[in-house]
Amino acid sequence: MESARLSSQMDAYLQWRQEIHRELTRYRGWLIDHNVQNAELEAKLEQALQTLKDDKITLAFVGEFSRGKTELINALFFSHYGTRILPSGAGRTTMCPTELLFDHRASESYIRLLPIETRMVGSSLASFRKIPEKWVFVPLNADDPRMMKKAFSEVAQLKSVSPNEASAMGFQIDLLEKDVNNASKVLIPAWRHAMISFDHPLLRQGLTIIDTPGLNALGCEPELTFSLLPEAQSILFLLSASSGVSATDLDIWNRHIRDLALRESTGVYAILNKVDSVWDELEDEQFNKRVLGDIRAQCARQLAIAPDEILCVSAKEGLLAQVEGNMTRLDQSFLPELEELLSNDMMRRKEHLIQKSVIKDIHSMLHGSRKTLLRRRESVLAELRVLKAEESDRKSQLEKMLSQARHEQAFYHKKLILLKSSRKMILREGTAMLEPVHSDKLNQYLKDAGKALTSSWTIVGMNNAIDSFFDNLKRDMSELAARQEKIQPLVADIYAKYEAELGMAPLDYPRFSPREYVTRLDDLRTKSGSFRRNLRKLLTEQKATSKRFLSTIVNEGSTIYRQYERAAKSWLNDVLLPLFQNAQEQKHLLDEHIQKLRALGNADDNAEQRISNMESMLEDLDEQIVEVEDMIKGLRKPAPIHQNRKVFPVITSQLPDPSFTRR
Repeated sequence: MESARLSSQMDAYLQWRQEIHRELTRYRGWLIDHNVQNAELEAKLEQALQTLKDDKITLAFVGEFSRGKTELINALFFSHYGTRILPSGAGRTTMCPTELLFDHRASESYIRLLPIETRMVGSSLASFRKIPEKWVFVPLNADDPRMMKKAFSEVAQLKSVSPNEASAMGFQIDLLEKDVNNASKVLIPAWRHAMISFDHPLLRQGLTIIDTPGLNALGCEPELTFSLLPEAQSILFLLSASSGVSATDLDIWNRHIRDLALRESTGVYAILNKVDSVWDELEDEQFNKRVLGDIRAQCARQLAIAPDEILCVSAKEGLLAQVEGNMTRLDQSFLPELEELLSNDMMRRKEHLIQKSVIKDIHSMLHGSRKTLLRRRESVLAELRVLKAEESDRKSQLEKMLSQARHEQAFYHKKLILLKSSRKMILREGTAMLEPVHSDKLNQYLKDAGKALTSSWTIVGMNNAIDSFFDNLKRDMSELAARQEKIQPLVADIYAKYEAELGMAPLDYPRFSPREYVTRLDDLRTKSGSFRRNLRKLLTEQKATSKRFLSTIVNEGSTIYRQYERAAKSWLNDVLLPLFQNAQEQKHLLDEHIQKLRALGNADDNAEQRISNMESMLEDLDEQIVEVEDMIKGLRKPAPIHQNRKVFPVITSQLPDPSFTRR
């Protein structure tokens, strides 16, 4: 079985996303066709379309070695090959962080391996991604499972080095295996990072799978902790039923995983794997249930979560069952429950993010267009009734309608001028608002932090440099937020006056949320604390690792700062956009209406022709309303999860059947 449920959910999600893209493109065309497009609307639509284009789904498997992470990946995604494509078995198998993906730009499948020696340089993974010649390229024949398995085994290669060399590359010596052929050396991964690209249905659909090798990788590659894992939609934290929660398991959970569970965009799942290893077939079912229940409860206490938040599974049994085609054995492995959880919850989170980041704003813009058209239709309908009722004095009625239309046209022309004046005022206030957060100030903070870190010879000095950097960023961001709060009443007043003059219901306008960015900065500072507490050891034994961590912390903080600055600028540019859109669309419709009324006035005094022309105008408006409502309907189409009315399963107490089938 090839993770059919997840594949089906992803298919539905991609189709839904394509439909959203189509409706956005259609709306852009409608705005252009009716001459109501402007630079601000175009920028908003382009941003939404780019968000859809860049969208991807990431699933990360995290845990200490020998927890069955790679076996679970094989069981969930690659059982149709009939063998263990990714190396898994007793002991350490995944020796370096591995990304499984489909590279649409590549003409063939490949494995790219970054040598472990690059850790000595101190440069980040992101920088090495841009230098292909630093990677070892291994061709991959995706049509031959045997050759694929052989190629994948390269990822698990080891090399023998001295403890000093291993320490310099960031490894904790006490977590490394001794070289049986040379007692004075230890074994380390041959590779720092692996990227595997091949054509697989789920990978082609945009899924990226991250397999991590354990604490030694999470502790040495800051980008895993600060970038790759936080960007994942789902994180599976694996434990082994045979060992429970070890000290290193707890360290990984507390330092790298626990806080991610608080993020709206990330689903974190505790998986108790290898439950078949503690099931004693010589004992009765109730005894085995109690044993597994006790293990589960103990794990939950140590992780400070509820027992029913831990899902039991046997990846090994699930893989073997699928290879054999034994559905009874598959059900007993509890793999289907895990697959359903992932397919439902991961897709639900992605859909929620798209609805929040794309659909909400465009939906509001479309509703603004619809309201404008409906108001214009009411006006034309009233004028048509007058034409039909006043047969004796149509000319004067026509002049009256033209005068009214010109009056409204002048009104909206004036409103546009006033709105431009209001925008200048907002931008003028916004210039002062943006002063605290500026790229020049960030560059100076980076320069000061770099100078302080390189010149300091003490732990206190380095920690003070990092604290000062974070303090500067947060002070600037907080000051901008305070100034933005002073502008907010001005914005509210502009909207209230516009709505009152037109007798409109309140318009929904863009909001700026500083808290999101400040919280991310605080989280980053908290995460960096565990590293900084070990700074003395890192500086004496792992200088390259120390440099990477400090660099990553500073870079991630800078990224949040820049995103905050862009978000503030975007808010200033967009905050009056709904008013401009409303006024421009109203004026454009009035321009067309006046043009047609003039044509009626220049025509022969033919009542029927005038009525026919007015009805034609009404039909044009009706067609536009139908088109806009159709686009609104397209954007309001329920996401696949809601269409299927899925109930998202809570991880409940489920214990395996006593009769695990053995080979």
